[in-house]
Amino acid sequence: MQCEICVREPGSHSFNKLCIIENTTYFYSCPNDAKKYDDVSGILMHYENMLCSRETENWAYVLDCSGFGLKHMVTYQVGIALVELFSKHEHFLQKIYIINPNVYIYTMVSMIWPLLNRNMRERIVYDDKNTFFMQKNSMNNI
Repeated sequence: MQCEICVREPGSHSFNKLCIIENTTYFYSCPNDAKKYDDVSGILMHYENMLCSRETENWAYVLDCSGFGLKHMVTYQVGIALVELFSKHEHFLQKIYIINPNVYIYTMVSMIWPLLNRNMRERIVYDDKNTFFMQKNSMNNI
């Protein structure tokens, strides 16, 4: 099911299927690309629809923090809501790749860290040296 908000206003949210590799569906988001980065209920519905319609059981999340700034960090309610949503789908969650991290995302993750269980914490991988196996330029070709 497609996000009704994004149908009416393309680019409202940022969470898309990137590719499938070795029976794992990779989802990509870049909050800086979302027009409605603070739309908690709309973002949750968008993510939930995408996660429920995935083609594989296993999934991974690529969070691109390019341009992630103070305006995103202060909307920590989105982060808290996503923790709750991801917890519902965590049995098949393989990894959360945080690419292009900066001080704002480190602060945001620190704020939600107490809400994460041990399994979720262990799945978070920071790519602060730009070594992620998929780079944004090559993602468009997948």
